[in-house]
Amino acid sequence: MSFQKKLLAFAAVSALSAATAVPAMALENEFHGMFKFMGYQTNALSGGDTKDILRKDAHSGFFAEQRARIMYIAKANDNLKLVTHFELDTRFGGVSTGYKGTTGNDSGNLDADQLTLETKNVYLDFNEPATGANFKVGMQPWADAYGSLFLLADMTGVVATKKIDGITGQLGWFRFDDNTPATSITGPGQYTADLIVLDGKFAVNKDITVGATYYNVQNDTVATAAVPAVPGNPGAAAGARTTVYDVLHMIGVNADLNFGPANIKPFAAYQFGEVNATSDISSYMFGATGKVKAGPGAVNFAGFYLSGDKGGTNNNAFQTVSAGTTYFNPANMWILVRPNQAVNTSTSLTGNDLTVGGRGSIGLFAGYEGAMGKTFYNANVGHLRTVEARAAEKKSLGTEVNAQVGYKIYDNLSASVAAAYVFLGDALGSATAADRVGTYAQTADADNPYLFNVQLSYAF
Repeated sequence: MSFQKKLLAFAAVSALSAATAVPAMALENEFHGMFKFMGYQTNALSGGDTKDILRKDAHSGFFAEQRARIMYIAKANDNLKLVTHFELDTRFGGVSTGYKGTTGNDSGNLDADQLTLETKNVYLDFNEPATGANFKVGMQPWADAYGSLFLLADMTGVVATKKIDGITGQLGWFRFDDNTPATSITGPGQYTADLIVLDGKFAVNKDITVGATYYNVQNDTVATAAVPAVPGNPGAAAGARTTVYDVLHMIGVNADLNFGPANIKPFAAYQFGEVNATSDISSYMFGATGKVKAGPGAVNFAGFYLSGDKGGTNNNAFQTVSAGTTYFNPANMWILVRPNQAVNTSTSLTGNDLTVGGRGSIGLFAGYEGAMGKTFYNANVGHLRTVEARAAEKKSLGTEVNAQVGYKIYDNLSASVAAAYVFLGDALGSATAADRVGTYAQTADADNPYLFNVQLSYAF
């Protein structure tokens, strides 16, 4: 190649590199995230999301775990950005199998080198100039307007949000299952589970906001058959449907009300649809959360009612998408209801199933939180019981008391210690098998569960 051709080629490559570098250089790169260390001394939890946490003559043991989250946002301008969010979970000492579905790839094992990166979110967030609506397209977080009693999850979908004066409207579509059975020749999009969301809020004034929602779940998935193992393919176990129902409609109302030092958020919803072609759904829920300033801190209170089914058909039971994607963070519990501070270990007495197998439940919670300088504290009490009892079952699940004290080492680094104890009700702790609620209390005369927690939390 001649010198002139070399010079021309070099110039062309340089120009191309400069052209491709301009958009990247114009990006505003944002990094956020968190790191949390959790240590437990407990007679109930064993690390991970193990469902059965009740034991007779239970031994107390110590385990530790950590979670890191990294969020990278590629921001082109105020109207366009790409959001990515990743998570790394580890139990100290590692886990061989069964921990959050792992097969020995926990990086807490000796020498650490394992595949543990989990994808939480990857979505495009932009404002469409013609309509002024905001769109989020991709794998993103979504929570219902009812304390997350129905659904809080990361899902793939599209959400459009538009604000006009005091009115905010949202329309969303999520596909949370595209289940093509291994034995079927049918392609994707045939056996699916979708969620449609229509949400509206109206700010009456600065102290009163009212809202209404409509959620629709269309579940056309089927149970998948087991796939036998063959050389080069480990096979797969049989899989259940995502939900137990075919069609679900959920309509509800909610509000955000300020009265002087008090903030109250009431909500209520009704569900109807079809379990299958011969069985209809008719269920409901209601509740409220609130906070009242008192002294140097605030009094918190929360409660809910989820309808249940006494006969076991679940027609009148409040429906969720899955127990693993429901929460009620305002409860401020550690054991009775899944804790809002937990990382890898995030379970409760009923395996996070607040419907208690379709029996329904009533939860009442109260507490006080405050701060003095860099020291913060809270104490809480809560009670949970079923709405319906089947056969000779008892209704009382238990009562929890807990407390926490922490210190802000820096503005974004805190350390804390907490303790929680549950007085089991007859529905879980009875020595009589007929009193206990099925698989939620497999152990007769179980010990009251407790835990001590030490936590180090860093956010940036």
